[in-house]
Amino acid sequence: MSILETKNIHKISVRDLIEICLPRGDLGGGYVSRTRALDGIREHTRIQGQRPPSYEKEVPVSARVNSGRCELEIFGRVDGIFESEDPIRIEEIKTCRCPAGQLAADPSPLHMAQVKCYGHMIAEERGLDAVCLQLTYIRVGTRDAAENRASYTAEELKVFFDGLTAVYLQMLSDRMDWERVRNESIRETAFPYKDFRKSQRLLAESVYKVIKHEKILFARAPTGTGKTIATLFPAIKSLGLGQVDKLFYLTAKTVGRTVALKAVEDLKTAGLKLKTVVLTAKQKICFMSDESCDMEACPYALGYYAKLSDAMGDIRLYHTFDRDRVELLAKKYALCPFELSLDISLFCDLIICDLNYCFDPRVYLKRYFDSGGQKISFLIDEAHNLHDRLRSMYSASLLKSEVLKTQQLIREAIPGLSKSLVAVNKQMAKIRQECHGNRMGYFQSEQIPEDLFSELRTFAGKADLWLDSHREETDIRSGLLDFYFQVNAFLIISGYFDSNYTFYGEPVGENDCAVRLFCLDPSPIFSDLICRGRSAILFSATLFPIDFHREMLFNDSIQPYSIVLPSPFPKENFRLFLHPGIETRYRTRHLYYRRIAELICGVLSARKGNYLICFPSYAFLNTVADLVKESDLYSTIQAQYPNMTEPDRQAFLDEFTPDSQIAGFVVMGGIFGEGIDLTGNRLIGAVIIGPGVPQVCPERDLIKRYYDHEDQNGFFNSYQMPGFNRVMQAAGRVIRTDTDTGVVVLVDERFNRPDYRNLFPLEWEDFCVVDDTPDLTSRLDDFWQEKGLI
Repeated sequence: MSILETKNIHKISVRDLIEICLPRGDLGGGYVSRTRALDGIREHTRIQGQRPPSYEKEVPVSARVNSGRCELEIFGRVDGIFESEDPIRIEEIKTCRCPAGQLAADPSPLHMAQVKCYGHMIAEERGLDAVCLQLTYIRVGTRDAAENRASYTAEELKVFFDGLTAVYLQMLSDRMDWERVRNESIRETAFPYKDFRKSQRLLAESVYKVIKHEKILFARAPTGTGKTIATLFPAIKSLGLGQVDKLFYLTAKTVGRTVALKAVEDLKTAGLKLKTVVLTAKQKICFMSDESCDMEACPYALGYYAKLSDAMGDIRLYHTFDRDRVELLAKKYALCPFELSLDISLFCDLIICDLNYCFDPRVYLKRYFDSGGQKISFLIDEAHNLHDRLRSMYSASLLKSEVLKTQQLIREAIPGLSKSLVAVNKQMAKIRQECHGNRMGYFQSEQIPEDLFSELRTFAGKADLWLDSHREETDIRSGLLDFYFQVNAFLIISGYFDSNYTFYGEPVGENDCAVRLFCLDPSPIFSDLICRGRSAILFSATLFPIDFHREMLFNDSIQPYSIVLPSPFPKENFRLFLHPGIETRYRTRHLYYRRIAELICGVLSARKGNYLICFPSYAFLNTVADLVKESDLYSTIQAQYPNMTEPDRQAFLDEFTPDSQIAGFVVMGGIFGEGIDLTGNRLIGAVIIGPGVPQVCPERDLIKRYYDHEDQNGFFNSYQMPGFNRVMQAAGRVIRTDTDTGVVVLVDERFNRPDYRNLFPLEWEDFCVVDDTPDLTSRLDDFWQEKGLI
């Protein structure tokens, strides 16, 4: 919502004032026509063109209200004024899909409120005693029009307008009272722990300066730095000084949100007063078992705004809104929990959520980022994954099988629309043929094929009109709507298609085909997105090398600062071994399976305990795990398997206790690759098999070719660095506290090459290269004996 604040002058549009201050009944329907805005513009222009010469169109209006504590400026634009009439007639034009007369006879309260506000502002500005207000409804596609016309005295309109602004001014007053209490607590709140850890103060000072001067910071903060509190504490101090209006703490994982919320609660224990909300994904928090979100039938959506008003008393009592509290309030008042969390966020100082709520073009929170009115700061955790997430957000794909499935579903009921899908399928069949004729096995183009794109736009336009005029829920409508959303997402992403994109198609199975708009380089997009905030802190334990991440995320228009912090843990508690005598490349690894199994057994036998054994693929993992099982060395060997659920993952981790002896075989870059915290003897070592290089596939190959063409190292950007990032993440599981002791063994001859050794973080500088497995076992024995652990 467009709320701008400069000192004690608050600015808000008429439309946003009404949305905030007037209850609206139900939540909006689940489907909104893509063409409605364009239809509205066309109909507005047509109607205005039919008005007499004395008609003045698109008239800007504004008014100011002073409450003593602050000044409120309301602004808007009137569609038109019949200047020659007495009293003057003020017109607001609205398009609709139902009969125009139906709405004219019973206008929307929001529409009436809007034209009443315009009437007051013009009467006040011109000193008029009365005005005539007219709502003109136009039914799209039919030119059916109807009017609702009524005269009001200036006093009547003033009473209405003053009532609205009084509600909003009270909200502002409440907010100012809260900010005074909050800011006083921020000033008094000290760092919540006894001392700053090594390098933690430096990070906190850097964050504070960057927010103050509205810059961007890259921070490589190793595990143990305490990076969560070191970013939140100075950011909250900045909030108290008015340098920031709202903080977004962005993290892709549930554990990241949990850690951030705990840091806030620790600060609150130290006296902080801060309103915080955690946003949970809609599909996870929804109370309805049905996956479809039908706002027109959902009991938690019906009467939402009236029930929200009832809930506001309870909402004001709390400062922290985690998932449990949001669900509790939502159930108590029968409210949609996801929408409730978004509405609660308007009153919060800190929002903890996933990256997509700020950056995904399909789901970002328009209420914060379309107006640009607030001073927002982003705190982006696990930023080493950001470029891959952005690449995914700004890519889109369609399957030929989904086209056929939808075409068959609607063939009899909507034959005209079915023909459009036949045309789309024909174009995708051509692309599949192109794939078979290409030596690379896929079709690639620097442009979106115009024939396919044209047919998709035609289908989307027709489907849009059909869906808007057929609101009753049926299997046909539901299936069509699902596919329409896929096509719509494809068309949205097409708007970003530029030289940093490519189009490609590839066969899927025997008969299917996928077409994809693939974002090769997200840096031009993210360079714009990051400007949604006034400042940003991007941090991670493996945000290294900094130059790589900076080039992957930003173009030359963004010049971020950077800081690389050393590990806070005692160097003598960690030992890194390189075993270059084994090859793990796909073509030759089968020759080394047994030697790898023997190496793993050697590590496990040097000191009994819990280990992670990390592989680049499931097939590789399972083959070697079977060989290790033959040795009967460990009674408990656990292996990750595809599509593990969250409970399965937790059960896997729960087996790692201080007294257990488990060899956990996992896949690098998977659900155990990061975000797990096995401290002390719950994990004493990791064996990492290979440098984690992603498998060759069309997307990785296209990324490589793109960066090669940009005179950069395509292999490094597409394969080597993403793989090595997995290695660093896996190795980072071992030492989690300053009392942990552990070992990491890197297995592959490539690790000993200069191009890999140059990527090693600072805490790896004392690595040891072994000659063979007996040499490794001997050196492991020496390390564990030196630490007095065997």
